[in-house]
Amino acid sequence: MSRRVITDEIWAQIQNTMQFYGCYRSRNSKNIMEAILWKLRTGAPWRDIPEDLCPWQTAYNRFNRWASKGLWENFF
Repeated sequence: MSRRVITDEIWAQIQNTMQFYGCYRSRNSKNIMEAILWKLRTGAPWRDIPEDLCPWQTAYNRFNRWASKGLWENFF
């Protein structure tokens, strides 16, 4: 099992930011965000995202979709 870094408090803040940018959210958006942050934190290839978070293709596609909406520009 992969280490999780998003607490409920942080997730609430992230959801507000996502809503501001009009980013699509689903019931597994928190796991997808965990997968994206795992990839960014480790520098590993997308294909190495742990399967218990979400399929790597889902994380990759959602990262790009959210990027096209401007989410990442001021995210960090």
